[in-house]
Amino acid sequence: MVYNTSVTSELYGRLIMVTSLLPQDLNILIVEDDEDTAEVVSTVLSSAGFKTIAVGKGQAAIDEINTAMPDLVLLDLNLPDIHGLDLLRSVRSYSLIPMIVLSGYGKDRDRVHALESGADDYMSKPFSPEELIARVRALLRRVEWTPRSETYLQVRNLELDVARRHAKIRGKPLHLTPIEYGILVILMRNAGQVVDHDELLHAVWGETYGGDYSVLRVNVSRLRQKLEENPRRPQYIVTAPGQGYWMPTQR
Repeated sequence: MVYNTSVTSELYGRLIMVTSLLPQDLNILIVEDDEDTAEVVSTVLSSAGFKTIAVGKGQAAIDEINTAMPDLVLLDLNLPDIHGLDLLRSVRSYSLIPMIVLSGYGKDRDRVHALESGADDYMSKPFSPEELIARVRALLRRVEWTPRSETYLQVRNLELDVARRHAKIRGKPLHLTPIEYGILVILMRNAGQVVDHDELLHAVWGETYGGDYSVLRVNVSRLRQKLEENPRRPQYIVTAPGQGYWMPTQR
């Protein structure tokens, strides 16, 4: 089921300050079975210049992802046919499409479960329109962002073709989500130096993120699973206790 929405002048007025900074003509899929919530989210995003489509069931979301190929997915977890975590894992098995969970569950364990299942970000309901747009923009920047000064990065057996967004470890291709890619670029560009938690959060998720280290820990853990021969004894992404992470240039 697809919900049609209209933009209210009151809401537009609240968002006019940020609209001019947003990417235009990007398609966002809203997966939400509550029609009122879907309408609010769609109105917020439409006011900011995004194109939206909303569906109320998990299977309909999968169909849209496979056929319409949206630029980003906003996903509620409580769907009538498929649990959101199962949908996340299913889509992540074949796609790196950016996905943000919008959920009424606000506990740390709920956030961690969603991130471990493949979400790039997690927002608890209720949320402000401005924060929603900021999170969407930040994640979309991770997809499009390319460092200006380097087109190729290498740290030991880890290679990154920045121009083509291809990564390899020990000669084998790496399949990275946009967030994992962003973390990897920052650490490789600063190889041999500690990058503190807040610097990583701001660089990869945007300035609205600060102090929420659980999302960073989960994504670093996922990245280690892909990079490291022994994730429990990491050689590429090393923890600097109480500070952040760093990538040694020699081992």
